[in-house]
Amino acid sequence: MTEEELAEEIERHIDYVDEDGRSVHLPMPFVRHYLTRHDDVLPTIVAIATLPIILADGGVLALEDDIDPERGIDFAIPKEVMALLPQRIDCTPERVKKEMEFLTEEWLCDVATDYAGKCILIAAALTVIERSLLPDRPAFFVTAGRRGSGKTTVLTMLIMAITGIWPAAAAWSSNEEERRKALLSYFLYGVSYIIWDNIPRGTQISCPHIEKSCTAAYYSDRRLGVSEMVATAASTIHFFTGNNIAPRSDLSSRSLRIRLEVDRADPENREFKHPDPIAWTEDNRVELLRALYTILLGNPCLNELRDAPMHTRFKMWWRLIGSAIEHAAKQAGQAVDFRTLFQAQEEDDEDDLSLAEALTILIKVLPETFKARDLCSIINSFDHEHQDVLRGFFCPTLSDDHRASVKSVGKALGRHVGEPVRDDAGQTLVLKTLRDPAGGPKGALLYKVEAKKAAEA
Repeated sequence: MTEEELAEEIERHIDYVDEDGRSVHLPMPFVRHYLTRHDDVLPTIVAIATLPIILADGGVLALEDDIDPERGIDFAIPKEVMALLPQRIDCTPERVKKEMEFLTEEWLCDVATDYAGKCILIAAALTVIERSLLPDRPAFFVTAGRRGSGKTTVLTMLIMAITGIWPAAAAWSSNEEERRKALLSYFLYGVSYIIWDNIPRGTQISCPHIEKSCTAAYYSDRRLGVSEMVATAASTIHFFTGNNIAPRSDLSSRSLRIRLEVDRADPENREFKHPDPIAWTEDNRVELLRALYTILLGNPCLNELRDAPMHTRFKMWWRLIGSAIEHAAKQAGQAVDFRTLFQAQEEDDEDDLSLAEALTILIKVLPETFKARDLCSIINSFDHEHQDVLRGFFCPTLSDDHRASVKSVGKALGRHVGEPVRDDAGQTLVLKTLRDPAGGPKGALLYKVEAKKAAEA
């Protein structure tokens, strides 16, 4: 809140008067004190919840119009929403199956994706609901081969079902510093989601600030225009839309992707079961929310012990959401495994594919152990059949009329030491280092590419 907003909020509850009994504004030094105090007398609000939150033990966290000071959540749940919440005892496997089929075959019937894609969309909706409990959370990509495939429509359906409000999109900037500033602003406002829109076709997205926010409960940065560090909750869920876009590098292992496939040049004119799926979503929001909560509460994983092993890198997310979707899909006669879906996303990572190609070449053209200068000689040898690939991967910014140095090649190799990747044959390749025994205690590094078969890895 700004100082002016806080002053107004305080004066809603306390009437300050002067010596003559006249109502006056609270002096700004006292407002600033309220704004910056850290003695925990006043609860810090990190999120606003308009829907009940399902806890990891199956309990329901829902206050009609109150603050949960322990978690910093300000609840503003309408009575009609509280009334639709099903009882856990009623969320039987049969009921879960029925509601899962309602979501996939009725709500998402016009979405041009496979069953796994629909499950990821349902998981994204549940992630927005449960975001305040998640210490880390995945990002979601909705992509297609051409415009008109329904990317914006499906995200509008999803946000309308959860919030009842038409979503707003955020412009994607190619400038990392601009993204950093925007990200902190969104977090400080406590928004439940960000839809990064208008991403150029084919963009491979990697952003250290977004990657950091996906795996942390809190996000800290310098406030714009002042020399002040602020920390805020990082529970906002990231959505990305664009044609043939994909996560890259560290964001690959932190993302799930929904691919929309169409078989005609004018996909917006294909036949639809619901001519206006957004209006249908709005009209059936109560039934959609009831179905989503039935899947959450019918999850048998909620009965597991607190320290039970969980799948995927997002442990709490999988306990609350991933396992619930897998269970619901199983009841509907389908098989969905989020660990496999995350792994498939990593295997499609452009950086991993390039590294796998480079390591495969190194196994073929260099000795079992080699030095940076051995690779450097190939990169500078313009008549070598693999020179283009190796030069493009290890020295991507080097112009054609410049030669690579042994030092720069050594640094490039060092960036990929201990980074396992899979090749086309399913082997796991990893670059290792060891000291040259002939070079003394400070001898040059030797490099080695180890290859393990799938069973061994």
